Amino acid sequence: MPTPVIIIIIVVGALLVLGLLFSVFFTFLVAYKVYSKTLMRGKLGSWGRKECSEPGNPALETMWKRGLKWSEGDKSYIKELSITSKDGLKLVGEWFDYGFDKTVIILPGRRETLVYSYYYAQPYKKLGVNVLVVDQRAHGLSEGTYSTCGIKEAEDAQLWMEYMHDVLNQKELFLHGICVGTCATSIATASFKKDYLKAIILDSAFITYQEIYKNHYIESGHALFPVYYQIWMWFKHFTKCNINDAKTINYVPKFDNIPVLFIWGTKDVYCLPEKSQQIYEACSSNKKEIVWFEGALHSRVRLSDEERYDAVIGDFLARNA
Repeated sequence: MPTPVIIIIIVVGALLVLGLLFSVFFTFLVAYKVYSKTLMRGKLGSWGRKECSEPGNPALETMWKRGLKWSEGDKSYIKELSITSKDGLKLVGEWFDYGFDKTVIILPGRRETLVYSYYYAQPYKKLGVNVLVVDQRAHGLSEGTYSTCGIKEAEDAQLWMEYMHDVLNQKELFLHGICVGTCATSIATASFKKDYLKAIILDSAFITYQEIYKNHYIESGHALFPVYYQIWMWFKHFTKCNINDAKTINYVPKFDNIPVLFIWGTKDVYCLPEKSQQIYEACSSNKKEIVWFEGALHSRVRLSDEERYDAVIGDFLARNA
């Protein structure tokens, strides 16, 4: 083969390789940008308590305002609490101590602080249950930079339960998770064998975090390949966690006989009803219940019918507390 031809082949090959390397490098940068925007606490004040996580979203704004209004009426009951996570982060919460020996711990979704949880705390006082709302790691006043999509948050939830029982003498505890909070609740429940965890409530649970993230990603108009897959490499790099561990479907078969209430909306486009039914069927508890709210959206179930939502929780606890 003539030397000029060989040179041309080598040059073209080199350009193709360089182009491929640049393309991979570029998409990894895009993946990092998406990752840092969605799963990392950014500038000072992001994922904070000062405003609704989605200003201008009518549903979230309504929930935010109603929660704040409720908390103002009960602020005299608040006790500021803090614990230290296993990896050394200061975690903070507010305990609405009504004088009972039972407490529900509310675990909100990604980007949401304990202020968001005020909205879900409202029915418990009438049920004879104190309320602990917490800033998950990397949210609000708690330390940390990264969301782990329920994985390390589950460890934190177990520490909160031990603190409430061992230090604050709460005899019975309940967990109430919303969205990502359901993943943390499920992981924590599967391995927490102490008998003072009496029942759990899972609102808008998903099969896997990757699936709900994918549904959001597609809704935003983005192609999955390759950026979506590279995001989880960044996740592993920064959190040292495997996103495959954030699979609710893997933990509900380990619930034994703990009472569990599943709540879903029929119009949830992120946790599709057919997938939700799979979670319920996989749950091993012989004290499981499922309630559907017609027309309710993801993580907006209570907003669709507050009176019924609170009554459902009240009836569930009456049977199991």
